[in-house]
Amino acid sequence: MADYRAKGSGNSVSGSGTVHEHFTDAAKQVPGPPPDNYYDKTVAQAPFTMSKTPNYVYITKTPTLADIGFFFGSSASFATKATAEGTSSFLTGSTYYVNYGKPTIGTRIDIHPLAWSGSISTDRSSVMFIYKGGIDGQGRG
Repeated sequence: MADYRAKGSGNSVSGSGTVHEHFTDAAKQVPGPPPDNYYDKTVAQAPFTMSKTPNYVYITKTPTLADIGFFFGSSASFATKATAEGTSSFLTGSTYYVNYGKPTIGTRIDIHPLAWSGSISTDRSSVMFIYKGGIDGQGRG
């Protein structure tokens, strides 16, 4: 028979439904705070660094110096390639990124990259990773 215990107490209920001790209000289950992915989020992801894949990418500034590229491999392949370059968290080799040219300001790209590349000095805030909240990915206001 199953034995269910109230969190933080020695009270238990057997599978037959017999209460062995009295449950107090403190033993009731209550919902916790919503997880960090519950609400929509916009992140100015640093170039050449691995991140959680976004729902889509938004261009906030037309790049001026370098084309923008996106990395679509796995986190394991990112780490392996970064380690081969001599770092554990940056992947700067342009051959690993798919080139998207210089998309204009206001462009939404429905892709799910792990990282992006571009000119760090002027284009750092050119690319925003957009995360839609909720389990269904439809977003929460």
